[in-house]
Amino acid sequence: MDSLLALYRAHPNYVSDKWESYLHCYDELFAPLREKPVAMLEIGVQNGGSLEVWSRYFPNATHLIGCDINSACANLRHADPRVKVLVADASRPEALAAVLMQHTEYDIIIDDGSHRSSDIVRSFALFFPHLKDGGIYIAEDLHCSYWAQFEGGLFDQTSSVSFFKRLVDAINFEHWGYAADPASILDEFRGKYGATISAETLSHIHSVAFQNSVCIVRKEKPARNTLGPRTVAGTVELVAQGHPPLNGTAARAIAQDPARAAKDPIAMLRDLAGRG
Repeated sequence: MDSLLALYRAHPNYVSDKWESYLHCYDELFAPLREKPVAMLEIGVQNGGSLEVWSRYFPNATHLIGCDINSACANLRHADPRVKVLVADASRPEALAAVLMQHTEYDIIIDDGSHRSSDIVRSFALFFPHLKDGGIYIAEDLHCSYWAQFEGGLFDQTSSVSFFKRLVDAINFEHWGYAADPASILDEFRGKYGATISAETLSHIHSVAFQNSVCIVRKEKPARNTLGPRTVAGTVELVAQGHPPLNGTAARAIAQDPARAAKDPIAMLRDLAGRG
C-alpha cells in the first residue's frame, strides 16, 4: 500500500496542506489501524483535501468527519459517502452535538483548526471524552503556541503546549505526594478558557508524546494508566538485597509539601538560577 506521503504527492483534487514530518509520523502511528473500520474526526479541513487523502489511506474507514468554522466549507462536495463536512466552531458544545450525530465514538481525532491556545484547549476538553479507549488524539501546528498572536509564548503557562505538558503531570498524579484532585492541575486553563476536564477523563490518558509542532495523546482504560504492582523476578541478590518481598506491592509516593508544589515553576527556575 502507498505511504501517506506518496498519497499526498499524487493527490489530484481538493488542496491539503501538511508538513512532511507529520506524514511520516502518521504513517508509523496509524499503520496498525490502516485496514480497520476506523472513525476519524478532523477539526479544520480548509479546502477538504485531507479528507480525500484519508479516504484512500483508510480503505475500510466507516466515518471520516470534518469540522470547520468557515461557512465556505459547506460548498465542499465529496463523492465518498463516508466523508461528511460540518460547519461549526469546534470549541463550542454545538459542534460536539453535530459531530456526535454523525458518530458517537472516534478512533482518531486530529485538531488542525485555528491553532489558538484557547480553541485547542477547549476542543480537547469537548472531544477527548468521545475518543475510544485505544484511540489517538493529535494536535497539529503547535509551533503557533510560541507566538503571542496565537495566545502563546515560550513561557506562557496557559499556552497549548503548556496545556499538553500539564497532562503529563496528570498521568503521574499518584506520585504527587499529597492529596489533591488530579483535575486541579488544569485550574488555570479552566479559569482562563472555561475548559473543564474531569479527573475521570484524565484517568483515561495513557501517554502524551511530542514531536516538532505535534502532540499525540493516547487514550486507554484507567487500569492501564497507573504504575501497577511491582514485579520482581529472580532469587539471587549479590548486590542489593530485599527485593523479592516487594513483588506485587503498590508504589508509595514520598509525602511532599503542597505549598512548595504549588509554586510557579518558572519562578522556581529563576530562584535556582539566582542561587547559582
